[in-house]
Amino acid sequence: MIIADIDLDIFLSEVSSFDHRPRAPSSVHPWSEAQVRHFLEEQCQLSRDRTSKRPKGYFIVHHDEAFPIFEALSRNGATPLTVAHIDAHSDFGTGFGDQSWIDIGQRVLGFDPERRVKAIPRSGPERISPANYLSFALACRWIASLTYVHHAQSGHDLMPFFFRSFDTECEMVELRHIPHGLFDAVTAGSKDKLIALPHVLEPPILFRKVAVEDYRALAPFDYVILCQSPGYTPTEADALIPIFEEYVDFEVRFHETIGKQT
Repeated sequence: MIIADIDLDIFLSEVSSFDHRPRAPSSVHPWSEAQVRHFLEEQCQLSRDRTSKRPKGYFIVHHDEAFPIFEALSRNGATPLTVAHIDAHSDFGTGFGDQSWIDIGQRVLGFDPERRVKAIPRSGPERISPANYLSFALACRWIASLTYVHHAQSGHDLMPFFFRSFDTECEMVELRHIPHGLFDAVTAGSKDKLIALPHVLEPPILFRKVAVEDYRALAPFDYVILCQSPGYTPTEADALIPIFEEYVDFEVRFHETIGKQT
């Protein structure tokens, strides 16, 4: 199954690295309607023609709400997902104070794949969040291939620990399980020390990184997730959301979830 996982912040003139709430009008400008339509039609193979096959979709407010959608669409790993993560942020968990990568490496990956989702913490510095949900989906083995479609001002926020030989340019995600107790503050801060630790590698996941202006979908999408991300998008960006409803048959739409904004 081929999925477009789209964050509204990809369609802004600038990238926000911090959560700006409560929302307010901003000097950051969203794309024009014509630019968005060109991206959807020419770069994503989407069509307004209702006689053609249209992808199903789901509108969400915060991006970690995509996690249970991935679980359902992958049938908990039985159906491999090909994901285009179209976002100004990688959502691999590189934010300040985020310890999720350590928890994934030394604890979550120690469980059998089908048990990992229940092992994911919901509180503390290791918790799943909009900034790291994608790394947890990778840890659950739901994603077989991932393309990170990034903003012109972003694309440098990948977590090296999640890549083969810690090389974010190698085009291969390869998670590693390091037995619990081998991490410490010194080791966690040293690439060489981490690589030298005993570990078990997860199956490799194909990875591609491409700027949004250069992206072209290789095949039609089966499913589209659209995220509002109110902490990272100004109120003006909401005007772009109804455009997507002309291309995607959303199971949950913007007006049905707007009350969830915080």
